[in-house]
Amino acid sequence: MNLFKLAFRNLKNIRQNMMYLGAVTFAILIYYTFLAIRSNEAMLQANELYGKLGTVFTGSSVILALFSAVFIWYSSDFFLRRRKQEIGLYALLGLERRQIAKLLFLETMGYGLIGLLIGVSLGTIASKYFVQLLAYVMGMTIEADFSINAGAIGQTVVVFLTIFLVIALRSARTIYRFTLIELFKAKQQVETIPKVHPVLALVSVLLIGVGYYLTGEPLLAHFTIVAPVLMLCIIVGTFGTMSYFTIFLLRVLSKRGRHYRGTNLILHGQLLSRIKSNAVMLSTITVITAVTLTTVGTATSIYYYIDRTVEEQMPYSLSIASQQQAAEKLIRSSDQTIESRTMVNVKTVNHPLKELPNPLSFTMSYQTFGFDGEPGQFSYISYSDYQKLAKSNGKKQLPEPGAGEAIVLETFKGNDLLKESVKLPVGVTFKDDHSSFRITGATNLPITQLYAKKRLAFAVSDDVFAMMPEKAAMLTNYQFSDERSDDGLIDRLEQLYGKKAETEMAAYYPVYAMTTATTGLLAFAAGFLGLVFLLATGSIIYFKMLAEAEESKQRFTIIQKIGVDQQEQTGIIRQSVGFMFVLPYLLGLVHSLFAMQVLEKLLNYDLRLPMSLAIGCYTVVYLVYYLVTVRAYRRIVI
Repeated sequence: MNLFKLAFRNLKNIRQNMMYLGAVTFAILIYYTFLAIRSNEAMLQANELYGKLGTVFTGSSVILALFSAVFIWYSSDFFLRRRKQEIGLYALLGLERRQIAKLLFLETMGYGLIGLLIGVSLGTIASKYFVQLLAYVMGMTIEADFSINAGAIGQTVVVFLTIFLVIALRSARTIYRFTLIELFKAKQQVETIPKVHPVLALVSVLLIGVGYYLTGEPLLAHFTIVAPVLMLCIIVGTFGTMSYFTIFLLRVLSKRGRHYRGTNLILHGQLLSRIKSNAVMLSTITVITAVTLTTVGTATSIYYYIDRTVEEQMPYSLSIASQQQAAEKLIRSSDQTIESRTMVNVKTVNHPLKELPNPLSFTMSYQTFGFDGEPGQFSYISYSDYQKLAKSNGKKQLPEPGAGEAIVLETFKGNDLLKESVKLPVGVTFKDDHSSFRITGATNLPITQLYAKKRLAFAVSDDVFAMMPEKAAMLTNYQFSDERSDDGLIDRLEQLYGKKAETEMAAYYPVYAMTTATTGLLAFAAGFLGLVFLLATGSIIYFKMLAEAEESKQRFTIIQKIGVDQQEQTGIIRQSVGFMFVLPYLLGLVHSLFAMQVLEKLLNYDLRLPMSLAIGCYTVVYLVYYLVTVRAYRRIVI
């Protein structure tokens, strides 16, 4: 039998390597799908989004290729360790090292070609549905067809053949690195109980604690300086926790009475003997878990709050500042139904910053107030117009301010202006033409969406407003019954206003459509990358535990001989495998929860529900991997 036939016979044993082939195939499928979506003819029709589409998917495909390379490299270690005795048998039967190396090379490349064939074939079929899914989350209507993209196929083949070529060459060199006796003793692992380092264990936990502390005010106040220090503390602390604190914890448990109950003594001994060699793997999986949960949770949260985000930017369906009659005629001829129309007169008062005393000094960061010596602007409306706006927005109406009094309006909900305490009196003076006003109330009522989003505004009595010398500008705000759709009204309005469209009109729909498309694109990419990372981390633990199962056959044989029944052995397997799955998952989950707290502060959103959905999906897939690993481990040792 020549080497090609022998390699072919080994390749037919797919059942034994199904998990490896399945994970590799899935990585290839996702990578090819990303390239196919980027080049899909239907997606190319979205011209204004193509730049972002190409950037996101190109970046995602690079990350995926690098991660796939690391994953395949790590997974190949499992198969090499598993087959060392088989390789030694080939040498014992007379095959030369060069021939065995060629055999390993052929088998590795064979699995790579099988994975490529299946992955690209499935990707070609699935790309249509992925395009439709992407179009759905982006809020677009696209009819995608089945198509074969030669460029995407070629790039996928080149990237993954390169990865498998490197892995194959590395596998082939294995035969030259070990003697025959080393290959036959590969499964006879010498296990020692690692030393306890209480100081390093304490330092590791303290580093993580410092990292968690830095996610609060220090990070928000000095992001560029604190962020690298925070990441370093978390990563080093995570590695130290896996390397030292877990050993310390297990040794403490081994000195308690429960250590001698049932099979705990056997379980603790097995965990202690393996934890040191698994520290790097557990640390890596912890960090990947944290990054995956944070990334997917962030993308899910932003997508979940699309409506609220756009509402903060564009509180009205349409705002216009001129040509009211012509614009009204276009609106009446469209499919839109006007639910409400609010017309307000606004006066703009210029002022220099130096005339602003405390306590309004907290607004210095707002565009309203510019820089020292430069002019800024306040907007004023009458109390009558304020009442119309309050009614239109469903707000409680505050009492009418008297002479020398005013109501402060937060014109943009995202400013968080009203979280600041407004002290009395304010006493703001403008030029020599206006009096000082005492603030009697505050509300987050937007006047319009035409102005700069950070402009501060006041409502004063009708008499005071009438006496202001500035010329009033008429603004009209519309609320439509279906502001998330457009029958071409926005284009017609832009043609009406021409070059003044950016300053004379502002509509909800264009912002909603672009925000939905952008966040949907990011959520799609984050979701699929997160799924690949999850499958890769689950597969790494799976392969690692099966490798340990092969090495533990003799141990379980002894356990059986001393009277431990199969049910108790299964309990040992479940707990030891569960320890390897749960430890990085829980620590990674805590890392991600602290990261999401930072995001909550930045976005000012309640992220508990979207984050819970992301964690729930992740947990379900992770649990499936745990059950599959327990079953495979048990099949090997019992």
